[in-house]
Order: sequence, then C-alpha cells, then structure tokens
Amino acid sequence: MQIFTHSYRGRLIKTLLIMKIILLLIFLACFKVSASVYAQTITLNERNASLGKIFRQIEKQSGYSFFYKDELLKHTNPVSINIQDGELTDVLDRCFSNQPLTYEVVDNTIIVKPRETTVKQKIKSFLNIPLNIKGRVTDTAGRALPGAVIKIKGTNVAVTANDDGEFEMKGVSEDAVLVVTYIGYVTTEVPVSDISESQLRIVLRSNIAELESVNVVSTGYQTIPKERTTGSFAQPNKRMYESRVATDVLSKLDGITNGLLFNSNTNNTQSGRLDINIRGRSTIFANDQPLIVVDNFPYSGDINNINPNDIESVTILKDAAAASIWGVRAGNGVVVLTTKKGRLNQPLKVTLNSNVTVAEKPDLLYNPSQMTPSDFVDMEQFLFSNGKYNADLRNTSTYRPVTPVVEILALQRAGTLSVIEATRQIDVLRKNDIRNDMSKYLYRNAIKQQYAVNLSGGSQQTNYYLSAGYDKNLQNLKYNNYNRTTVNSILVFRPIKNLEVTTGINYIKSKTQTDNTASSLNTGGLYSSVYPYAQLADVNGTPLNIVKSYRTSYIQSAPEKGFLDWTYAPLNDLGLSDKTTKNEDIRLSPAIKYTLLKGLSVEGKLQYENYTSNYRDFESQQTFFTRNLINRYSILNAGKVVGYNIPLGGILGQSLTTVSAYNLRGQVNYAHSWQKHSLSAIGGLEQNETKTDGNTSARLYGYNDNTAVFTNVNFATPYTINPGSSTALIPSLAGVTGVLDRVRSYFGNAVYTYSDKYTISLSGRVDGSNYFGVNTNQKSVPLWSAGGKWAIDHEKFYHLTWLPTLQLRASYGYNGNLNRNVTGVTTSRYLVNSDYTNLIQADISNIGNPNLKWEKAGIANFGIDFALKNDVLTGSIEYFFKNGTDLIGDASVAPSTGQTVFRGNYADMKGHGIDIQLNSRIVNSMFSWNSSLIFSHATDRVTKYTAPIIVSQLTSADGSNPTIYPIVGKPVYGLWSYKWAGLDPATGNPQGYLNGGISTDYFSLNNPLSANELVYNGSARPQFFGGFNNRFSYKNLSLSVNITYRFSYYFRRSSLSYYGLFSNWIGGNREFASRWQKTGDESLSNVPSMIYPADPDRDTFYNLSEATVEKGDNIRLQDVSLSYDLSQKRLKWLPVQNLQLYAYANNLGIIWRANKLNLDPDYPTGTPAQKTFSLGLKADF
Repeated sequence: MQIFTHSYRGRLIKTLLIMKIILLLIFLACFKVSASVYAQTITLNERNASLGKIFRQIEKQSGYSFFYKDELLKHTNPVSINIQDGELTDVLDRCFSNQPLTYEVVDNTIIVKPRETTVKQKIKSFLNIPLNIKGRVTDTAGRALPGAVIKIKGTNVAVTANDDGEFEMKGVSEDAVLVVTYIGYVTTEVPVSDISESQLRIVLRSNIAELESVNVVSTGYQTIPKERTTGSFAQPNKRMYESRVATDVLSKLDGITNGLLFNSNTNNTQSGRLDINIRGRSTIFANDQPLIVVDNFPYSGDINNINPNDIESVTILKDAAAASIWGVRAGNGVVVLTTKKGRLNQPLKVTLNSNVTVAEKPDLLYNPSQMTPSDFVDMEQFLFSNGKYNADLRNTSTYRPVTPVVEILALQRAGTLSVIEATRQIDVLRKNDIRNDMSKYLYRNAIKQQYAVNLSGGSQQTNYYLSAGYDKNLQNLKYNNYNRTTVNSILVFRPIKNLEVTTGINYIKSKTQTDNTASSLNTGGLYSSVYPYAQLADVNGTPLNIVKSYRTSYIQSAPEKGFLDWTYAPLNDLGLSDKTTKNEDIRLSPAIKYTLLKGLSVEGKLQYENYTSNYRDFESQQTFFTRNLINRYSILNAGKVVGYNIPLGGILGQSLTTVSAYNLRGQVNYAHSWQKHSLSAIGGLEQNETKTDGNTSARLYGYNDNTAVFTNVNFATPYTINPGSSTALIPSLAGVTGVLDRVRSYFGNAVYTYSDKYTISLSGRVDGSNYFGVNTNQKSVPLWSAGGKWAIDHEKFYHLTWLPTLQLRASYGYNGNLNRNVTGVTTSRYLVNSDYTNLIQADISNIGNPNLKWEKAGIANFGIDFALKNDVLTGSIEYFFKNGTDLIGDASVAPSTGQTVFRGNYADMKGHGIDIQLNSRIVNSMFSWNSSLIFSHATDRVTKYTAPIIVSQLTSADGSNPTIYPIVGKPVYGLWSYKWAGLDPATGNPQGYLNGGISTDYFSLNNPLSANELVYNGSARPQFFGGFNNRFSYKNLSLSVNITYRFSYYFRRSSLSYYGLFSNWIGGNREFASRWQKTGDESLSNVPSMIYPADPDRDTFYNLSEATVEKGDNIRLQDVSLSYDLSQKRLKWLPVQNLQLYAYANNLGIIWRANKLNLDPDYPTGTPAQKTFSLGLKADF
C-alpha cells in the first residue's frame, strides 16, 4: 500500500513528513491540544470534480498539505462546489459533507480518514428498520425551494417539495441515499444513515458564485420550478437588478431583461410615466402596456410608489403558456413582482440599505428645438423690416406683447434712437441667453436620498417580514421635491397542522411638490415660449421683469389705473405658490390555505386596495398668475378700476382622485409525484372590481391660506376682459368623472412531467366583463394555452458531456386585451351648462355594441435551453410569432347611422421575433469575469384594417404621437415621409415629386392620393434591442459595466417651421443658422430659406419630408456599478454580519450613434436624461 502526498514527491521528503505527522500526533495525545486553522481564503469552482482534484486546488491556494491513503478515494462522491473567498474550514466541511470520509487539521497538514460509524448507526443498519423522513429544502439564505425533487438513489421513488420546501418520504431504507436536485443548485446526496434530526433540513447551494436569479417562476397564481416550465419567462439577473439605484421598481429592468423594451420618446414618458412593451406591440388602439402584478394580484395604484427594496423577484410572462392564466389582461404580457417575506426557522435578520444619488443639471443648450439669441434677433429684424409687427405696435385694444428688440427697432424707426444706439442695445441683448439664467436660477443638481430597513425571521409556526422605507428627492427644478414613506408587513402563521394564515399590509404615502415656475415661463399672448434673450436677473442676482401677456407700455401704466402690479419677474414667483400632490395607498392582503390531503390544498385570497391622490394648487395674491387673473376681470369705469369680479386674495384649486379595488380568489392546488410521474394543477374562480372617481372642485377665489376663508364668485355670468372688450366666464374647472371596471373569471392550469424528461402544460381561463357586449359574455369562450418541454439531456442516448444541459420547449395559446375606451353599452358624457341656454349638455361617448369582445392574440413560442460543461456558457434561444385577431379598429358605416366610422373588433395584425439570452463565465478563479448578452428582435404589421386611409395623415405618425394611422402591411408605428427633391438653387424653396416631376406645389404635395407617393422610411420603434453586461470580481471587489443597444429604427428630428416661429415661436430650431441664404447653400443644407409671409404648407412639406428623418440606431454605456463586500470576520468591531459599500453611475452616454447630428434618438426634441451618480451601503445585522 502506497502512502503519498501531492506536495512532496521524493522518498526522503515523504519519510520526513511521516515522522513529522507522528510527532504531532504524540504531542496532541499527551497535551490534548486542538490545532486551530488559521484564517485562509479559498476560491473554488468545480462541478463533479474528483476529491483528489479538490485537494490539489486547496493545496495550491492555502499552503496546507493533505495526508491520506490512496484507497480511501476510491469510493468517494464527485464534488460540485462554487465558493469565493471562503474560509478553509468552511470549504473542507462542504467538500466532506457527503463523503464516507472525515478530516482533521494538524499544524499545516490535513489528515484524511474514514468516517466512523456510531453504535446507534450500526444497530439501525443491522435491524434495517424502514424510516419515515420529513424535511425541508432551502437555499443558503433559508428560502424555501418549492418543486425540489428528493429521490432515492438508484430507484424511481421520488417526491417533490411543496410551496414551503417541505417533503415527506415513508418506508425509506436505512442504507438508502437521498438525491436532492433543483435547477441552478448543486445536486446534493444525503445518506439516510447520517440523518439524526427528526426534521431534516437540506440546504442547497447555488452552482454559481451566487444566485444571480431565482430558480422558480411566479405567474401570480403559482410558483413553478424552472425545469418544469414550458412557457416563455424572463427574469433579470438578480445581482444586476439589486445593484441598480432607483426610486421605482420598473425602470431598474431597462436593459437587463430580454424582450422588454422601454420607449423613451413617447407621450407617456413625456408626462412622467414609463412606456414599456413586451415583445413588440400586440394591439392598435387599445392599451399596449403590460399588466403589473404585485403579490398575486393586479396593482391598481401608481406603480411608481412601490419601494424597490421590498422586491424579492421579478418575472416577465411573455407568451401564452406563461401569461394566458391572466386572460383578457395578458395581451401585452405580464410583469409579476413578488415582495420579500420571512423564512421559517430563521433568527431575526435586520437589513439596512441607504444611498444618495446626485443627478447633473439638464443640458439646456442641447435642445435642438431652440434658437440661439442672436439668430432670434436676426429673425425679428427680418420680420420688422417686412412689417410683421406693425399691427402689434399700433394695437391699443388688447396690447399684445412686443419683445425688447422690436421696441428698440420701433424707437429707431421713429427717430427716438439713433442707429448706432439701437445697434448697441440689440447687440447687448444678443449676448443674453435665457438658458444660462434658467440653469443658474431655476435648476440645480438633483439629490435623491433613499433609506430602507427590513426585519425578517421565523419560528417553526410563523414567519414574518416588516420593512420601512423613506425616499427624499430634491428634483432638478428648484422647489420641486418628492418624498415617500413606505411600510410593508407580511405575517404567515400556522396555528394548527395543515392550516396557514397570511396577513399582508402595505402602506405608501408620498408627496410631490411642483412649485417651480419654469413650466409657465412664456411671453404669453400668442407666444407659447419666451424670447431667448430674456434676462431673469441682473449681475447682482436681483430679479428682472420680462415681457409677458401684454406690451410693456400698458403694463407700466396699469398702477395708475388702479390695477394690481402687472409686471412679471419669474424669479419673484418662486416659493409663492403651492402645487402639491399627496398620494396614499393602502393595500390589505389576507389569505388562508388549508391542506386537505398530502398534495391537495385549498386557499382563499383577498386583496383590497384604496388609492387616494389629492392635488392642491394654491396661488397667493403675489404670484403673477393671481394678479393677472384679478386684473383681467377687474371692473373699469372711465378707465379706472372701481371693483373686482375676482376678489383680492389667493386662488385655490383642488382635485381628488380615488381608486378602490378588490380582488377575491378561491383556488384549489394539487401536487403529487409518484414513481416517474409528477403532476401539479390549480383551478379556481375570482372576482375583481376597480372603481375610479375623480372630483375637481370649483376654484376658491379670495382664499386666505391661513384662515381657509374664501369669497364666492359668480361662475355663470360672462364678464368683460381687460384689456379689450371680449367677455368670458370666471374659470371654475369643476368636474366629476367615474369609471367602473368589473371582471369575473374562471381559471385552471396543469403541468405534468414524466421521468424528468417530458413536460406538458395546459391552461385556460374564461372572463366576463362589464366592458363586453351581452352576446360576448353569454358565450364564455375561454382563452387557453398548451405547451410541451423535452429534456433531451435526460435521455439515455444522450452522451454529450460538453453540453450537459439541452432542453426544447414549445407552446401555443391565446392572450386577451381590453380597450377601456370602448364598451358594449351606449355611454354618454354630461358637460357643464351651455353658455347660451344655461341648460345641461351631453354627448355620446360610445355607441353600444352587443358583440363587442376582447382582443385576442394567438402566440406560438419555440425555445431551446442549454448549458455547456461547468456552465461556461448557458442560455436560451426563443422564436415567437403572434397573430392578433378581433383587434379594436375602425370600420366605415352608413352615414344614416349618425356616424361615418364605427369602432369595434375589425382589425388584425401579426408579429414575430427572437429572444436570446447568453451567460458566460470567461474567467473563474480568484479573479472572475462573467458576461451576459441579451438580444431581442420584435416586429409587427397590420394585416386587416377596413377604415379608409387618409394618406396625408400617415406622415404625422412618428412613434411618439398618440394618433395612430394603421396601414395594412406596415407596423403600427411606421414612419412615412414626403419624397424629397432638395432645395431650389435659385430660391431655397423645398422641392418634392409630383406626377414624376419636381414640384413646389405644396398643397398637392401634402395631399397625395396614394401611399405609393410617400416614402416608407421604416419602423419608428427599435426592431433589434438588448444589452451586454460584464461583471469583473476580485476577491470582495466587483465591477459591473452594462451596455445597451437599439437598432433598425428611425426618428423624425425636430425641424424649423417659419410659420410656427413667426406666429407663436413654437417652430424655432437651431438649424435656423444653417438655412439656405444664397445659391450654393443647397449643396450644404436642406433647411429652406426664410420667406415672409411664411407658407404653412411649405413648412409642413419640409417638416414631414425625408430630409428630417434620421436613423435611430445607437449603443449606450447605460450604467456602471462598483461594490466592495466586507464579511463578519473583518468587521468584528461592528455588530454586522455583512457590509457592502457600493457606487453606481447611470445614463453615462451614447458610445455610438448612426445619425451625424449628435442627436439622442431617445430624446429627439428635448433634453436627454441626466447622468446620475450614487453612493450607498447595505448591511445585514
């Protein structure tokens, strides 16, 4: 028998080592001193490696040597381990945990010896008494692993852990070995002879450095192990998701989840809401946003109020097999959010997360829709010389506002100012840029603070989770703030056997202030913006007046007539108003579950949610808004103010929106595994109702904010408006709205697996809604799905060791969608009383349609999941196609019906695409490099639409416009343009093609008879998008770099409109500087020449032509995160178990873009998102 070590090869060295060991053993026997292992850190990443290989790795990293007889290793089990910077004793315990060997550390030598059998074990083995084993399977954090398979080695006897990870096996032999498997975790073998506890706890460790994503998927109705899913689910990398810093939960998904596209240039995003599509668009006119589910129920409140620190997992349901259980609300996909919960038998754990984020000021000079002050002055001089302002200068009725440059030019023309002095004053104005003043006085660096603490734990009967969060955001605009407080509590109690009671309470309170005056910074009158050379303050910071609403001469004479001060100094208004929105959201979620038999349970769940949004708009008398309104309605006699129709004092506007929703669900759950079979099924019914009420109160005038006293006014009588002779009612703004949404549903789902190889799933749901027509509700046609999965890697004929995981999936089914703007019954809207008859008014909002039904999307999905040996490369590839039928669309009807177009289920569309997810371990040692690539492709096209096409409208749809003009064969959001023939070399006029020739007949060019006369540029939404993340780790330091990309789409840049510029200053653009001015410029620019009077048709042709279309393709450096982890052994002086310090940077900029104008395609007409920088810490106590 040969005795050897791996570190010493010579005979002499071996002999000396044996002598050394003997001396050490004698020393220990005499003095009974236990050797201690000095702190060593070991990093291992092996799968099914021999124990000898593990020994060699430990020797290289630790300096310790192993001593053993070679025959001891013949009957050992392969070792799968992944640990980073683990202590030597921890590593050894894990390596020897399921081995017939044990170890002892003596000095720097690890002695390997057989594991001794106790007398008790020998007796049990001799008697061979069958055992009943109860246990629970969890991960290292104590989280239950439902669906884990516990199998007796060498047999077909197996059971599946329930939702709490618990299992029971009866009649198990003493010499049996339990094999516990769960996807994403190291398979663990537990000899029954080693079990000494009455309640076995099996802890599975992740087979990667850390659990990057959860290994169960939640549909909102049930949790399913990933290995048994047939549908298309996406889950973000858990580490990436948690490393991102944000106030809301959804924006953290951008760029890290395949199939999920965040649109940044739409009306939703411009109004502060997220705009999300899952696998492209599935509807034309109906809601295209995914259903958001929080803890098993649709969320009715403002999703931005959910605290991201409470989120445990996020699951995206993308196809019918995954989402059809949600019926008519799943047509756009489903985002399932699961909040954190406590664990059974877990001691109290306290987690703290705190961070601060600083965002740069927006780059106001970037905005392409703004002209430079000097260019604006040039325009005004041009217009003055052409008589544009003559009428305004002579206007003594309404005194329309006139800018300082025009006033100077008028004085020069009148001879009051010399040409030299006028030029000097104008040149001074050219140097003022209001954007600099706005950046200085109205904007600031945003600062966002986030604090979150949670407590969790549990006993054998109870587990609990309690969290509190506080966010304090100082927005970029001064005086604009956002504060949020969240409290979340979930208690699970098991008072008796088989009974589980859950109570959940979630409370959110937020306050938003928007007191900054930047949004009202305009000249007024016909002008919707402010002249760019306006100055907000002098060199000493003293606020200055600017022109607003009326001519300066009239404003200056107002006090003499008894009016209130009518001047406008924007900086003086700061802090004088109170525009506050207060939101409260209370969500109660009680549930009860009873296990009738093993694997059979019934449960009832209720969620009640009440959301309240209270908006308060108080304008003190000192604000320009209030002074202006009082002055306009003042009573004049002989040119002097003698009274006020609007009383002196402040003005208060209030509105209240309430949303109350309840969801009631009864459900039966069944799960059973026998021999090679496994079956799980659910079925149930639910009822939900959402009621939304809006109430805008009449304005209170003469309001005293200290005493809450106001003065009644007459809203029914028209009064003369100053200056001028027109009349108008005093604004009331009162209004009441209400919406009621009811859905009744029956649902069922079943998943069957045979021999861990073949899985099939079936799902069905029947919905009834008060939005549907009566005929539809009576038919009760279900939405359904079916799917299958083949685990090829489990087949006996499969022997590809380099590709140990290979599985195929396929599914088909139907999801549905609702258009809540169309109903099955006739609905009308009541309006305020008529100004002429003083009688109530009403109009028909929707004509009844008894056949109205949900939109239906048939979705097929084909997927392949794979993993190379040692998980060097893992991933999935999916192909899908969608066939949308009965979509809401327009159809022509006889004019005798009172309408020419009727909206109903008249449209169809199709779509297809690919989702690819690749994860790789490029380097895996003390230094590690992991990368993740997500790639998505999604297209759509309209296949049926019967309403007539107004061709000229096609050019107005650009992907951000809420008005959609479908055309068969093209995407819903396609970009169309007029054909461009360049500029006329002689005049600089834009030219197009008409009847095959070049033309400047703009009316005809703007009204083509056929879509063939237009140019189809392409999709206005990205057809290829994704992200590429790389994470580098060295010991406790980690760096993550995330790059996102979007390809194959177009956008229409903002462009110059002379007509809009001259009339209301809306059409300004920085390209004014590159306009055509002389022959030859047409080879350098496509910007038309400036003419007066402006021709709106000429501008429209240019604005909507090919000349203003750019490719949107771009690659971004989206975010970078850096973290450093400190373990308890390094923080013995602090009462913490783990401490992480982290830094995060977001919106770092575009690396490459296809357009040559340096435009950001996501913000073609505004200011791009600011760079943000965050610092924070996480601590576990």
